[in-house]
Amino acid sequence: MSARPERLILIHGAWAGAWVWEALVAALSRLGCEALALDLPGDGIHPIAAEDVVLEDYFDALDAAIGAGSVALVGHSGGGMLVTAAAERFGGRVRHGIWVAGMLLKAGESFDDIQAQVAGPGQKIGVTPHILPSADGTSSTVPPAAALEHFFQDLEPKVAARAADRLTPQPTVGHRIPSVAGPAMDRLPKLYVQATQDRSVRPQAQRIMCAGWDNLDVTQMNTGHVPQVADPDGLAAIIDDWLSATSHIGA
Repeated sequence: MSARPERLILIHGAWAGAWVWEALVAALSRLGCEALALDLPGDGIHPIAAEDVVLEDYFDALDAAIGAGSVALVGHSGGGMLVTAAAERFGGRVRHGIWVAGMLLKAGESFDDIQAQVAGPGQKIGVTPHILPSADGTSSTVPPAAALEHFFQDLEPKVAARAADRLTPQPTVGHRIPSVAGPAMDRLPKLYVQATQDRSVRPQAQRIMCAGWDNLDVTQMNTGHVPQVADPDGLAAIIDDWLSATSHIGA
């Protein structure tokens, strides 16, 4: 067991921003959990533009957010790759890792490998076939119609439309964050929240990514790709209960 972290750092996925966590931050606060939602480099709010992002910018942002304390990292979708990488890079400051319909990849693995296992060699699933690269190749976007179909299909129409409208270009480097899972990641208490109605990181892909890990607990929510928007109170309760169950004072 590990001591309960001082706070949670929430890491958004591709094309999103800190805004995708707004309801969850409030729900966690009601349970007495402090949470910080990051705006990652290139997400349209962070001062580094999408076309200028390099890999180290992500780690600089995480390092600054983590600070000197102990944290739980919560990664949604592609943000899960940063949770895995940070577990090794930042050692004892990361006490728990939580993936919300996230990319939980083993060392040397990519999401292309997972897609091949689900759909066959060279095939793509979910929103991936709809991604539009920029002319210079430094970023990509998702058309609103594809976002509504694959990310937000279970939300109220006005909420879904607003979420699709808030998506911004994703730096290309963010699609290929190397997975360097090692001893620190193996020891880390881990929780994976599977979204059973996910049309992007499909449930079969989530199950494949959860296989073979030590110290991993798995739970499910009956939502689409964004449980933190569809059911923030439910997700907050899952996170709070799991942290309580896997933590003790002075560990």
